[in-house]
Amino acid sequence: MNVQVDSLQARIIAILKDWYPITVEELKDELALPSMVLERSLKGLMVKGVIALEPLSDKTFIRLLVPEIVIEVDRKGKKKRGKGRAVPPLPVDGSDDSIMYR
Repeated sequence: MNVQVDSLQARIIAILKDWYPITVEELKDELALPSMVLERSLKGLMVKGVIALEPLSDKTFIRLLVPEIVIEVDRKGKKKRGKGRAVPPLPVDGSDDSIMYR
């Protein structure tokens, strides 16, 4: 099964493959995330049919529904770094047209 996920969801799937059974609280501690961020990612994975939540009396466990999963990470939402103002190149002939040297 091919699934397109964001980088956080990919990390969650990787943890679920290595660490089962795991509770929502244990996953939250492992990733050091706020509850709302984790809940949003878990809901997204549930909608895609990748995981299921299994509530028990005092804990909620996360179950990976598709053990043989191919992850495609969507990086469109990432901010690009290193993009700033373009610096004009220096003239090739050795002359310097900058205002500072006029």
